[in-house]
Amino acid sequence: RLADPVEGKILIGGLALESVNRTSRTERIRMVPQDGFMFDATLGENIAMGLVGANIDDVRASITELGLETWVAGLPRGLDTEVGERGEGLSVGERQLVALARAQMADPGLLILDEATSALDYDTERRVCDNLLDNLDHCTVFFITHRLTTVQPADLIVLMDRGAVMEAGTHQELMARRGWYFALYQSQQQEQGI
Repeated sequence: RLADPVEGKILIGGLALESVNRTSRTERIRMVPQDGFMFDATLGENIAMGLVGANIDDVRASITELGLETWVAGLPRGLDTEVGERGEGLSVGERQLVALARAQMADPGLLILDEATSALDYDTERRVCDNLLDNLDHCTVFFITHRLTTVQPADLIVLMDRGAVMEAGTHQELMARRGWYFALYQSQQQEQGI
């Protein structure tokens, strides 16, 4: 509920979002923005903030489930690395990895990823997203992204332009239509050299 709709309603499990109490919303709905907030603490402490009562074993499990062990091992002090005020000791992509691990650990029912992987390279994004989806198979994941490779495995892709739905379907259906999605996908593939 960062903003309520001016028209219509948002329903979650058949309930109007404004009727769901705050505690339930914060426990079951998680959002990862493009630049997640970091606290002036260690990497492990920042990730642990995703779940009340989380301990270092929970943090390690989250790191392992997302396939981020090599990244953490490459940091100066691993999970004990100080990230600095607002995460200044990490790159934008690394801050995104922390925010994704934090959200994954919370085990939400609905996960909203708003450009949450935009600073990751293609291989890291693919690995993390695949692992995230495998470990949250009971969760609804809502991607908001300009990068179409991110949403390829989605059950439903909705391509929007200036608030209007241009096309909707699976990746395969949209590619077969050879419309807006197809043209945008082809363009992005050429830009990335894939």
